[in-house]
Amino acid sequence: MHLAYCSEIEVFNRDQLRDKRWSCRFPGSGWITCLYRIAAESGINVASGDVAIANIASNKWNAKDVYVIQDMRSTAASKLLDFGANPFLITCLEAPLYAPLFYDNICRIADNFKFSLGFGFTEAPSDSVVTRKNLQFRFPSFYLEDMREIRSWEDRKKLVLVAANKYKSNKIFIPGRLSLIGALRQLKSASWQFVSPSHRKSLAASLLDRRLETVEYFAGKKDFGLYGSGWGDLSELPSACANRLKDVIKDQYLGQCDNKLETISGYRFSICFENMAFAGYVTEKIVDCFVAGTVPLYLGAPDIEKIVPAESFIDMRNFSSFGQVDDYMNSMKKHDAIKMVEAGRDYLRTEIGMLHSYEGFARNVIRLAKTC
Repeated sequence: MHLAYCSEIEVFNRDQLRDKRWSCRFPGSGWITCLYRIAAESGINVASGDVAIANIASNKWNAKDVYVIQDMRSTAASKLLDFGANPFLITCLEAPLYAPLFYDNICRIADNFKFSLGFGFTEAPSDSVVTRKNLQFRFPSFYLEDMREIRSWEDRKKLVLVAANKYKSNKIFIPGRLSLIGALRQLKSASWQFVSPSHRKSLAASLLDRRLETVEYFAGKKDFGLYGSGWGDLSELPSACANRLKDVIKDQYLGQCDNKLETISGYRFSICFENMAFAGYVTEKIVDCFVAGTVPLYLGAPDIEKIVPAESFIDMRNFSSFGQVDDYMNSMKKHDAIKMVEAGRDYLRTEIGMLHSYEGFARNVIRLAKTC
């Protein structure tokens, strides 16, 4: 048996597929680096899509022995299936906010595969084949060796956010700086809203404005650390928002973050808002908090408590104002905070929680492959 991993991200079709550093650039991708080792333990070969195509074309491999793992859309996967390879697994680790065209066709694409793992597949109609064969899924987020010691509560700073400053809106707005690129970006978004139902729905469910409001409030409290790309230049935000944030964050923005887990482990609380509110859409943001040993302030999936224990995070929906959240954090006792951190750690040790690890996710894929 040969597994061919094919992604629409071109870098995964080359030798870098084995490089652990790529998991930092593409959240959720680290499981692929584990797939080679874990597959080899079971006598299964793994190759990127371009290598599999070359091996079939040169008659080194028989197409009938190749099982395709397709990440969203992939031209390499299409070529392999045309050769007669087996449609084994379709994955999607991105939200419709950033992959709307895939989500518009998710049922049609996924119905061709034996298994599906990722966001959106369970949103298919109840009579769809996709729903019947969809498996229990958790977003892969960390290597087992990444688990941090819980740092002293007294030695930590209060609150942190590590996130890139990306902005999308379902409304036309005047940015902080007018540019041709910015105008084209808004034109593209408007056109996508016209042709893509998924794009319209995802923009309506976006939490990017909510994240900006949170940054504005807590940066003004002066007990806050902000990391990530894009915060040094607010010109792509709506001008009114950019003007409000400019002076507020200038002393709180600490640049890009070399090691997210190390950084947030030095704070008591970490803001982790998903890019959008979408059922089942729980990414690395809250899992990183569990791994680093900090308390998550979470906003995102409406069914979050069905995915991770309710006692492992602070649910932002339970507060009517940022002031209430701030008071809650200030009044939280060390014992209660550590108990919350341990609840998240305990969850990651469960069978389903282990799927959040790259190793656990990869082992699950190999388990499925052995059933073919």
